[in-house]
Amino acid sequence: MHHFAFQLFHPAKLCYTINMNGKQIYDVIIVGAGASGMLCALECARRGKQVLLIEKEPIPGRKILASGNGRCNLTNRHVRPAYYHGDPVLLTKVFAQFSFENCRNYFETLGVVLTEENQGRFFPATGKSTAVVEPLKIALQETGAQLLLGEEVIRIRHKQDFTVTTKSGKNFSAHYLVLACGSCAYPQLSGTQSGYMLAKELGLTVNPPKPALSALCIKEKALSRLAGIRSQVLLQVWKNGQAIDQAEGEVLFTNYGISGPAALNVSSSISQELVHGNVPITLNFFPAIHPFQPFLENRLHQFATRKPKDFLAGLLHENIANLLIDFVGLRKNLPMQQQLPQAIQKIGNTLTQWPLSVISLRPWSESMVACGGVKTSEINYNTFESLRCKKLYITGELLDVNGKSGGFNLHFAWASGLIAARHLSAKE
Repeated sequence: MHHFAFQLFHPAKLCYTINMNGKQIYDVIIVGAGASGMLCALECARRGKQVLLIEKEPIPGRKILASGNGRCNLTNRHVRPAYYHGDPVLLTKVFAQFSFENCRNYFETLGVVLTEENQGRFFPATGKSTAVVEPLKIALQETGAQLLLGEEVIRIRHKQDFTVTTKSGKNFSAHYLVLACGSCAYPQLSGTQSGYMLAKELGLTVNPPKPALSALCIKEKALSRLAGIRSQVLLQVWKNGQAIDQAEGEVLFTNYGISGPAALNVSSSISQELVHGNVPITLNFFPAIHPFQPFLENRLHQFATRKPKDFLAGLLHENIANLLIDFVGLRKNLPMQQQLPQAIQKIGNTLTQWPLSVISLRPWSESMVACGGVKTSEINYNTFESLRCKKLYITGELLDVNGKSGGFNLHFAWASGLIAARHLSAKE
């Protein structure tokens, strides 16, 4: 049985003041030692604030450790509002204060050597997420901030100051409070609803959270014939005949539907639309060949005497070709030139807009982030301070902001934690 005691990084340094009633009081208490909470605590402490960082898990930064398949994709060269679901005005202000370059420099000054991979993604050069979390913990230790592990905050009272109560009955007070509790995604990695509950108790509005960066469950059962196959596609989401979102990249076919980066990157839009019923999507297997129909006509001239399976050989994975033949209704033993005249048209239409229906997203345990959360119109866009509760700050994934996969969500978490710390540290 682990015992998680009060962890005082620098015993010699006084980490709180005593108020007139003889009560210990911190400058700031931060609830949640994830990406935004750790960075916020570090920056507050570096600016001379007396900081207490409270985390319900036995170790800090669990989601950071798991991110990017344990490699931690911590930012992206292409950070900008277009890669996020959230108020673009807020995002523009945030990235003006903490850009990709700022983020890269920040972690390099912490001693993290970074390496760039495709699509602008940045990882620690060691290939392990511990190379991000450990330097953060060491830097925190050097500032004398206090970290309290294995203690869950269950109640917050706010009069002139904030008093937080943990599950074990401990009480702590501070002039400022930061809620950096994260979302309910990945419950097996500490995701819970508790942050939303605490925010509501302090008078904030929470848009109901829904899974995002999640794989898609597809209605068409025949798709399971492709389980295990990877393909590069353009995936589009449709509403009333209009494409409302799209992503180009790899999909992985599964026994329940579609996973892979392209599926994850449209899942937030789909999540919002599922309240109205099944969501139509299409797959374009040849987005680079445009227009596709003339290309197909040329192939027909070249291989007119081939049967469908041989005609499609070299163009598609064999299993995709077999599914296409059944879907289009081609006669398997007839040469292509003897098929119905509309067959080539139908093949072209299907390969560039293969229609599917999303019936649901995968459960919370398989969703990397949440869409929904604390309503951003209730915070100050320059500082992350609540407009409803003075001296309260909301950061990271607890807010109704979510990004595409590729380091965008972590970047927003770092940025919000740092901006909140800068602002509240400047106050007396």
